[in-house]
Amino acid sequence: MKKLYLAAVVILISCSQPNKSSDILELKLSDFQKKENLKGEKIFFDSLLNPRRILLKNDILVISSRESGNLIHLIDKNKLEYLSSKGIQGDGPGEIRSSIWELDRGLNDSTFWAYDLSSKSIHEYALYKQSKYASRTINQKQDWFMSFSNHWISPNEIISNVSRDNYKFGVFDSLGNRVKSFGSWFPEKEIDEKTGHLLLLLNQGPIEFNSKNQTLVHSRIQYELLEISNLKTGKTFGIYGPELYEVKYDIFDSDGLPVANVDIDTPQGYSDVFVGEESIFAIYIGKTPASIKASGESSRTIFEFDLAGNPLSLFELNYPIQSITVDEKEKKIYAITDDREPGIAVFKY
Repeated sequence: MKKLYLAAVVILISCSQPNKSSDILELKLSDFQKKENLKGEKIFFDSLLNPRRILLKNDILVISSRESGNLIHLIDKNKLEYLSSKGIQGDGPGEIRSSIWELDRGLNDSTFWAYDLSSKSIHEYALYKQSKYASRTINQKQDWFMSFSNHWISPNEIISNVSRDNYKFGVFDSLGNRVKSFGSWFPEKEIDEKTGHLLLLLNQGPIEFNSKNQTLVHSRIQYELLEISNLKTGKTFGIYGPELYEVKYDIFDSDGLPVANVDIDTPQGYSDVFVGEESIFAIYIGKTPASIKASGESSRTIFEFDLAGNPLSLFELNYPIQSITVDEKEKKIYAITDDREPGIAVFKY
């Protein structure tokens, strides 16, 4: 069994670009300036049976769901009233073939994007129009096809987490042409496709981007690491902790490619992340898969950091949660609960 120590973690989050600085911060629970218990209000919606991801765009909560039919639901964040549904599932024009893996705010103030990972396509939806169909669909092509996350960083540039690559991220235009690379795994040398594939599997986790401050955050599910990058400056640093445990994993062959299984006794890291204009919020798990199964929930804990990675707040919630979005002006956290009857919980912080 291999062991991934802190030194190895430093290697895995190595320089975002050649000749750019990289750093790693060790986090302890005692580092947080504020610790607070938040008591939220949970709201159920009959039309929203199995919510998965949540996004705040202007005054509207955009929620993706796992059920068949309409996969996107819009809710007025001020009145907490159901508005409409979108994202018809199907094979026709403007329809989503499979499911929604990820939501993105995009750059247009009146639209948002949904990513269908299985079909390798991103779909743009009007926020204020009644149409249930996507107004624009872009299929991943060429080098872009081998990526697993999509966020708009400029009017014709999308940053994606890439596989079998010397870099963690590639920047593509809407035709699938790769125009930039970001975040080399090893700044001093290139790696082959198999190693790139292995590193991607070890470092899976939700990715979030804020276009206003050009901050990209990659959270890890399998171990406790947040990686924060500023695309404007090219600087990347990681936050490792708070348990600072070693990560053990096995490597085996699967159809000619190396695959890593992290030891089942390893506490998991983060299940979701939100990047605001001033702060970063992350759902911290800190439990083994067996503990999650026994308790029936993954997390009731949110960490807040500033954009420089300084720990600000540790929030303990009265509901288990799986996905978050934040209104920084009103200081409200909107979360999808992680229980038998999932709903939307609102926490004032």
